[in-house]
Amino acid sequence: MKKTIQIGSSISTSNFLIVFTVFLLCMAGLMALYSASLHVEASFFKKVIGKQLLWMILGIIVMFAVFLLQKKILFDGAYIFYWIGIALIVLPYFFGSSAAGTNRWFVLGPFHFQPSEFMKILVIITVARYLSGSDLIISDFKSLIVPLLLALLPMGIVLKQPDLGTSIIYFMLVFPMLIWAGARMYHLFIILAPIISIITAFNFYSFFIWVLLLIVIFYFSKERIWVAVILFVFNLSLGFLTPVLWNRLKPYQQNRIMTLFNVNVDPQGSGYQVIQSQVAIGSGGLFGKGIGNGTQTHLKFLPEQHNDFIFSVVGEEYGFVGVIVVLLLFFMLISLLISVAYRLRDRFSSLVVIGVTSVLFFHVFINIAMTVGLLPVTGLPLPFLSYGGSFIISCFIMIGLIFNISLERRR
Repeated sequence: MKKTIQIGSSISTSNFLIVFTVFLLCMAGLMALYSASLHVEASFFKKVIGKQLLWMILGIIVMFAVFLLQKKILFDGAYIFYWIGIALIVLPYFFGSSAAGTNRWFVLGPFHFQPSEFMKILVIITVARYLSGSDLIISDFKSLIVPLLLALLPMGIVLKQPDLGTSIIYFMLVFPMLIWAGARMYHLFIILAPIISIITAFNFYSFFIWVLLLIVIFYFSKERIWVAVILFVFNLSLGFLTPVLWNRLKPYQQNRIMTLFNVNVDPQGSGYQVIQSQVAIGSGGLFGKGIGNGTQTHLKFLPEQHNDFIFSVVGEEYGFVGVIVVLLLFFMLISLLISVAYRLRDRFSSLVVIGVTSVLFFHVFINIAMTVGLLPVTGLPLPFLSYGGSFIISCFIMIGLIFNISLERRR
């Protein structure tokens, strides 16, 4: 009994720290959005900061609603919720708003929301439900097929909208959950190897090194030799098929990948955002230019500064110190979530927490790497900082899930 009370107390402390960290991140986001909208001629609630504040309030209300749900409802209804989510991400094709050739938003009167943001949460719950099955043999490769299919279905739908960034998150969030559930690393390597083969094939030397690595791994895998040979030939073939796959990408997607290796390939097009973002972050110095004094921000050199490139606003106006503070807050949040997942004995609960942690981590990693030019521009927002109603509400829903699940044992 004494041990149970101590664990409950520890989890409660973790939740308090999570709330505090999320609050600080939200404040950092609002300050950056205030600066980004400082010279906009409009009433407060028509500016991005006013709209974001309203979305945050709504998100907090929804967070409490999720907190009050019984975990049994989430567990028993996981598959039903999943198919409802699939229906929702298909709806924008029929009742959505088409903007810039995309079909991402569902229109309900004056409200526009992006169902794909909420589908991430449903994928987490459904995969956790499957992986927590008592009759599941996770060391068997066949056990990995269903979780991957659960992620690939919404990934394919969202990719056609097109929304490359969000579709990638569906696929990536599954792997930390599989690792946490005890899947063999070799099996996960087999799944990821074809993707790596395609990526490395863009450069002869990187592909050559990757082929050598494949030979070493398959040789020491102690798997049947014919299986290793088939896998090796398959990956080698994918490398040679890369030019075909490249030609199937849309021009803007090709430009984004090209600017990863050299932003000056298209300095007035796809490379423009990255160049301006790097200039903004680099010009901030140690302490930044101060709120409202960022030239890249207020002279509108940096597009999407309130959304995908909000981190650049932080770098320019709050400098290296501001960047480090934001990074430390994210590190603290991720660490706290992992500690909560580690303490939970219930497999389903622990996997849900890891899924939420994975989504937040990949959003942070990809967004920041994107703003400094280490990854292609994929349009992924920064949690609790970037402007966006659907995204901020989905972030608060995930935090509500954490509170719901982590306090279940204590109740």
